[in-house]
Amino acid sequence: MLTGGGTGGHVYPALSVAEQLRDDQSVEAILYCGAAGHIEERLTAERNLAFVGLSVSGMPRKISGKMLTWPFQFGQAVADSIKLLKEFHPTAVLGTGGYASAPPLVAALFLKIPFAIHEPDAHPGLVNRLMGPHAGLISLGMEGGKSGFQDSIARVRVNGNPISERFLTRTSRAKAAKLLDLDPGQTTVLITGGSQGALVLNKAVYAALPALLKGPKPIQVLHQVGEKNWQDMESTVPEELRKHPLYKPRPYFENLALAYAACDLAVCRAGAMTIAELSVMGTPAIFVPLPTAAQDHQTFNAQAVADRGGAELLKQKDLTGESLSKLIQSMLQDRDGLVKMAEAMKSTAQPNAAKRLSEQLKALSAGEAISE
Repeated sequence: MLTGGGTGGHVYPALSVAEQLRDDQSVEAILYCGAAGHIEERLTAERNLAFVGLSVSGMPRKISGKMLTWPFQFGQAVADSIKLLKEFHPTAVLGTGGYASAPPLVAALFLKIPFAIHEPDAHPGLVNRLMGPHAGLISLGMEGGKSGFQDSIARVRVNGNPISERFLTRTSRAKAAKLLDLDPGQTTVLITGGSQGALVLNKAVYAALPALLKGPKPIQVLHQVGEKNWQDMESTVPEELRKHPLYKPRPYFENLALAYAACDLAVCRAGAMTIAELSVMGTPAIFVPLPTAAQDHQTFNAQAVADRGGAELLKQKDLTGESLSKLIQSMLQDRDGLVKMAEAMKSTAQPNAAKRLSEQLKALSAGEAISE
């Protein structure tokens, strides 16, 4: 059984593990358990993966009426998970974080079913910190995550973050540019705030467009705006910029691997999965961490990569059209520096993370020693 949810960063690692396990004839069945009506339900349906949804929400962090009702909701979700585990009889459970993973993991602990957790970020989340001491395996996406599990270090394995196979088969820059209707000979920056877009980042991009598109050395801008922000883009960006041949806005990328392959530099948030994908692709980046992310974990993620020389960190409080355009221009003009950054980014990659974690889960399931 796989469980985790709330954000794509918690769901995608589990889906990549499922991708590996589906091809393994020794695995009889896979079930995903998450929060009903949330991103995990949609993504599992797209992959024809069996899903059961729980009525569960995150623990309230502010004083409100929810503080009175939440314990009862959580208790019911644990009871439902116990019933589900008894019906499905999993030999192991993997939790990839987020509040949706808590009830199934508590149920597995109650029923003495072996379970593992995977922590994608450099700063471990609450559920994983609480369940780590009871887990048979603690898988980490980043080395920095060790700090949250010092008392359980013998069961820690730094696997990297499992990513989809599509990121492991690199498309040539020229082919990717053609598929995305880009000029392959033009220096290109990809800007994305994630699948939903990021309005704060978008507004800085709109302010930066004149300098990027019309500067002494024009830059092609491939911009994932986000479907919910598309109308704002159309009403905010002047027509001469919106229809400029070097500005390529998109609501959403069905295949983000193509966008990474087509660009020289990426500007994005610092979610763990974004970093894992960029690392495998060897794409240098400017990270603008989301300051409201739990425990500011995106800043920890970004700093870990910046310290290795693979990225620059631009804090949201310092983000303006001018600061963004100047940083993009200076990085793209330093071709030798970009090559070194690409190499540094690539050095952080863990392309076999999904396969490694899948093998470890099978060992946990069979009661065998778990490989390093």
